[in-house]
Amino acid sequence: MEYIAENNLISFLANEGKDYLDSCRETGHFAVAAGKKLYYEWYRSREAADAARGILVICHGYTETCSKYHEMIYYLLKEGYHVFAYDHRGHGRSFREVENPSKVHVDDFDRDYVGDLKLLTDKVIRKAFPALPLFLYGHSMGGCIALRFIELYPDVFSRCILSSPMLGIKTGGIPAPLARALACFMKRLGQGERYLIGQHDYLPNETFERSSSTNRTRFDRYNEIRKSTPAFQTNAGDYSWFFTSVRAAANSISAKETSKIRIPVLLFEAEDDSYVPRKNVLKLRANLPSVEYHIYPGTKHEIFNSPDDIVQAYFGEILDFLNPEQEL
Repeated sequence: MEYIAENNLISFLANEGKDYLDSCRETGHFAVAAGKKLYYEWYRSREAADAARGILVICHGYTETCSKYHEMIYYLLKEGYHVFAYDHRGHGRSFREVENPSKVHVDDFDRDYVGDLKLLTDKVIRKAFPALPLFLYGHSMGGCIALRFIELYPDVFSRCILSSPMLGIKTGGIPAPLARALACFMKRLGQGERYLIGQHDYLPNETFERSSSTNRTRFDRYNEIRKSTPAFQTNAGDYSWFFTSVRAAANSISAKETSKIRIPVLLFEAEDDSYVPRKNVLKLRANLPSVEYHIYPGTKHEIFNSPDDIVQAYFGEILDFLNPEQEL
């Protein structure tokens, strides 16, 4: 695999890399309900033609869009995988459930986020390629969606990659039980669509130093796109989102739910993760002893936005996991 050096990344993905991705991509919308359309992108590998190794489905993280993953998509296409990526409801170019485009709102994590992925898998992905193996990748919130999916629907995907999955949410100076109780109380008051304490509309002032990245170039690439693209400026969650997300995360690491998993799972943990409680990662590993696990020293939440040596090891590990026969 020929990786893109960080000193050439922005230029490459804005020019020849963009041309390559554009030549592989088709975009569309799928209605999960009347008037509720999810935006998706299909990437068909030019290297594979009719002999693709499989399809990797990308579940992006909280307040992100699938456009954040262009570097990853490029590597997968070059290795002969088709890629399906989409924007979750309330994100990017998909429909919003509240008027404020900065706000992340969802009523029921499993019914809505996981249900959306099930519909896309059944009605779009499998319809296009009924015989190819399916692989699932989820980062952060997308990692929780992926984990809940393989627990609720254990026979759909062949392998699953969890990158800094949202197995819980750090609540800063507020004790976690109190934060959950407050969210529940606000929902019962009919205030579920109010921002969480301290959350606000998008402001174009995020800095590299306070970000979840350890590589400035990779941070800058998507941050600049986000600043100039209003649809990408989803920024913070409300009480409803927090309440159902915390509940889904707790379920995802329980022994009852992890016992339903039947496929190989690769788990990546960032050493310095500001969002996911480490105790929850340990609980998942205890309840899913078959999981392949790797912690990357010196990384923050977004391991894929690290310096070149870590990024190359990270993507190399993903490719090896997707195609274990190649290692033999």
